[in-house]
Amino acid sequence: MNKNPDLRAVALGIQQKNIVVTSNYKAREFGVKKCMLISEAKKLCPDLVLANGEDLHDYRQVSYKVTNLLHKYSPLVERLGLDENYIDVTTLVNERVKHKDDLKVVGNVFGASSEKCDCGCTERLTMGSVIAQEMRDLIKSDLNLTTCAGIAHNKLLAKIVGGCHKPDQQTVVFPNDALELMLSLSSLTNIPGIGRTTFEQLEGAGIKTVESLQNTELRRLEGLLGVEKSRTIYNYSYGIDKSPVKSSGKPQSIGLEDSCKSISVEKEVRKKLEQLLNRLLVLVAEDGRVPKTLKLTTRKFDKSNKTSNRETRQCNINPALFAPNQSNKEAKIMTTVMHLFNRIVDMKKPYHITLLGLSFTKFQEPPSARNPLATFLRKDLEVQSVTNIENQNESEEVPERKCAIPSTSDLGAADVESPTPSPKKLKLASLVSKKRCFDNCYEDCESPSKLKVADLSLDPIACPPDADKDVFKELPREVQKELWDDYKRRKSNEINFCSSQVKKAKPNTLLNYFIRNK
Repeated sequence: MNKNPDLRAVALGIQQKNIVVTSNYKAREFGVKKCMLISEAKKLCPDLVLANGEDLHDYRQVSYKVTNLLHKYSPLVERLGLDENYIDVTTLVNERVKHKDDLKVVGNVFGASSEKCDCGCTERLTMGSVIAQEMRDLIKSDLNLTTCAGIAHNKLLAKIVGGCHKPDQQTVVFPNDALELMLSLSSLTNIPGIGRTTFEQLEGAGIKTVESLQNTELRRLEGLLGVEKSRTIYNYSYGIDKSPVKSSGKPQSIGLEDSCKSISVEKEVRKKLEQLLNRLLVLVAEDGRVPKTLKLTTRKFDKSNKTSNRETRQCNINPALFAPNQSNKEAKIMTTVMHLFNRIVDMKKPYHITLLGLSFTKFQEPPSARNPLATFLRKDLEVQSVTNIENQNESEEVPERKCAIPSTSDLGAADVESPTPSPKKLKLASLVSKKRCFDNCYEDCESPSKLKVADLSLDPIACPPDADKDVFKELPREVQKELWDDYKRRKSNEINFCSSQVKKAKPNTLLNYFIRNK
């Protein structure tokens, strides 16, 4: 309707495949409901105009714009799908209520109770209604969207009361009217968290209304639904919900699914998956993060027993594939996708696919191209690894250190594609790495800027703990190595013969001239 204002004056339904997934209020006046078959909707409303809504790209874009606007009022915004958000404005309410004496509720009020709580929640919820109207006005002016809002002291009541007056209205419920709100629900399925399966379990046990749920012993519910779930919905029946509003942040997964007529040819499967992948890569690029896992979902139809079976497979992918200048990205990812498909479906046997889906999960933030860590991780940078030096204090024996550089498959996209460091940066990186090495070996080591050229070699030799460091540093490298090897031999002999109490004589080597206090 925002894209085409002419649609505002007609009964409009949003179509996905053969279903009306949602509709405007003009269509709802004829009885059109969500997820209704198009054939049924047309019988109720012959003049129903349908718009294709299979591509959710624009819906997602606007949805996050709404969430961003709500963040202006509080950092605690929890997303529920595309068109709902919880927002905790407690801090803002407490700040504003101090400076307002004569407050009036904005919008509708559920219930007739005029009693005020001693704790001051009446004033706070009243201020909440003022803030809710501000939010709705901002969304209307910036995005041209109408909204509804529910204002309450917990998430459960706010969600339920938000649907009491539609469209484009808001309603507040005070704590004293919470029980009345719950008893006004026509079905248990109106309580968030009670879906069709749970409702059928309760109905089978003779629990069909909110009141009957309240009157059911908790032990009986636990026998039906388990301890945790039964206590949750039991509390819900009384309007009790202690769950906090959790900031959603970015989604944990980004995916697309598409149901289809029975596909039994690999060529058609590949074509459908390529379409999904192209759309999915656009969403990932807009998100800005780099995925590390790819998941494939299929739904197979078994003609023999006329049942459908949904299966998923996933595997890790190289984050470097998502580098800005990566060539043949789609083809490389499709190779992985088809590999997953072959793990699910035996291509040698007949198969019938009725749904395909792709999603990316386990995201990581893209490293900055100027991240100094990149200079330490590049293959062409000869930096001494110091991972084994920490064990020196425990065993007093340092094995020969080698350069440990991760492969490009372990690096982020920006690390792989970062520009080649200049000679100055290479030199600085070597100095910093050298300093870390010396810091681990001995605490009073001088800074790298004060060390001699010989001290900055790529393979430093640690000073034996019982030798004078200043003298040791002045020795030639060959002598240092001899002293260190001798020290290792002595320590090894002490360990081997300590249990047998065999005292080994000190070898007469050059090291004896540098022993402290000799």
